[in-house]
Amino acid sequence: MSNSKFAQSPYAVFEDAAMPYLPDDVPGQGMGQGQNAAAVPQGRLEAARRRNERALMAIDGVEGVSLGQTVVGKEALVVYLRDASVKRRVPLQVEGYPVETSITGQIDIQRW
Repeated sequence: MSNSKFAQSPYAVFEDAAMPYLPDDVPGQGMGQGQNAAAVPQGRLEAARRRNERALMAIDGVEGVSLGQTVVGKEALVVYLRDASVKRRVPLQVEGYPVETSITGQIDIQRW
């Protein structure tokens, strides 16, 4: 193993960590996407996220919203929560897409 904590790939940089970094600008790759992922549904999910992100972020305790998958591989919105008590205020579906939640704690963005 090299001294670098990053391993090179033709499509991405993988860190010796639990989750690889896959840049958004690589076609057909990214969070939860494989070579057979259709671009049209992903575009619809992204549009649903954009239309609903403000309302989801307005829920006290919601720290972020992104795209992801359910445990069975179905496209989903992922809502990041400050703590477990927030989960009951988050809808189970948005525009027909399932909503997955992840408890992250408070997310503070620091700008340099």
